[in-house]
Parts: sequence; structure tokens; C-alpha cells
Amino acid sequence: MPWSEHMTIDSLLQSLENVDFCSVIRLNGKLVSSPKFSETKIKDNSKIDLLPLVAGG
Repeated sequence: MPWSEHMTIDSLLQSLENVDFCSVIRLNGKLVSSPKFSETKIKDNSKIDLLPLVAGG
């Protein structure tokens, strides 16, 4: 996916479809929760994993 200099997790998710399930992201091996999406910048060549919210009972 193309990278831009000021890309954040929030801006990345806004450019994708069907990511409503995503409340946690693994960015280069570190977990980032949704309150931090708008302030977390993505560096070039980062590895990003979209993690679904999992609930059980």
C-alpha cells in the first residue's frame, strides 16, 4: 500500500474498506489501541496487522 509522510493509523483505516472490526493494530510488533490511532504515525516500510476485537463467554 502506498505510504505518505504524515500517515497515521487513523488515516490508513479511513482509506480501507470493512475495517470496523479493528480495535487494535500491531504496528511493527507493538500493539496500538483505538484511542491512539489518530496520533500514531506510520513509518515507511512498516508492518501492520489489523486485529479483530474478540469476545467470548
